[in-house]
Amino acid sequence: MPAKRSEERPLTVFVLDVSPVAWGERDVQRSTQDRARFAMGKPSIGPGKLDEMISAVQSFSCAFVSLERDAALIMVAVAGKHVAVVYPRQDHLETFFRNPETRLDTRSIQKDLTEGVTELVEKASIDAAQPDVPLTSTLAAMASGFSISLCLINRFLVAANAGVSALQDTHVWNRGNADDEGVITAMSSLSSSNGGRKKSAKKLRAWSPRILLVQASDDRPGDYNATMNCAFAAKKLQIVVDGCFIPKLKGSKSSAFLEQTCDLTGGLFLAPSGAAQANKALTEVLLSVFLPPRSCRGRLNLPAINKVDFRARSFDTGEIVDMAFVCEKCLSIFKNMPQGHCPTCGAVIRTRKQPRIS
Repeated sequence: MPAKRSEERPLTVFVLDVSPVAWGERDVQRSTQDRARFAMGKPSIGPGKLDEMISAVQSFSCAFVSLERDAALIMVAVAGKHVAVVYPRQDHLETFFRNPETRLDTRSIQKDLTEGVTELVEKASIDAAQPDVPLTSTLAAMASGFSISLCLINRFLVAANAGVSALQDTHVWNRGNADDEGVITAMSSLSSSNGGRKKSAKKLRAWSPRILLVQASDDRPGDYNATMNCAFAAKKLQIVVDGCFIPKLKGSKSSAFLEQTCDLTGGLFLAPSGAAQANKALTEVLLSVFLPPRSCRGRLNLPAINKVDFRARSFDTGEIVDMAFVCEKCLSIFKNMPQGHCPTCGAVIRTRKQPRIS
């Protein structure tokens, strides 16, 4: 008997950090370490390079298309402060949303990905070459990529479901059952739009959206509020967010923002290090950990988030703090008291006089 077809149709938005400064640091570390190891006849143990990550993403896209012909894939690239949808390209994006049934073309995906990443890296490299560029400007604006991903998912669902927004009230959108692994099912409003005619089996298969964030830059302290707002929005829309942080030899070994986001939305988080980044190991990580659809995860031995760092961090310095100043408007946390206005929301900082004790 033929295998039973899955009740879900995967919709994945892939957000890739291609910031030239972050990957340039890894390239320098890799070159220095590889020379010493090759001289001793030993293989490379990382860190990964940008071209290896691009190759891994291309392999992921090919495998994703092969697993499900009715799947949908959107790719977003982030380089410094620049964010762009690299697949489909801008001139094909409207056509893509008007025709969600269009089959994915692996050659087009790889071509668009390469061209889009090249354009973004060039823009970010020009910015990084400017004098007196602050460090935060060279880090990837992953919160912006996250936000755009949520907008793309909602826009896709609107186009694929007769113009009904995923942000409507619960009487329009409802879960099929408690164990449907995040599959969104349209209820009465959609069934009435087709005059009561019975839908085909293909139409009954709901979209199962998720976001995969691959980050190489350190967290931008000022983006914590934006990242958490996106995480809560994803949780409300039942969108799983997976995270993959690519650590370098010296520096941050993980992303606190990414850990908290994945834990909140029920996604997977992994920070492959050492040899897990070299010799095409990044391809193995993406295919073995992040490729399986959400409906299969309960039957696979996938990495779990055993420890999440929920400690308070200063929004301006990124340091862990025990005592801090908190903005009464946006609840941003600062190690040192801001002067005049809150750097996050711009609210006026008012100091309260302490009562005199006689």
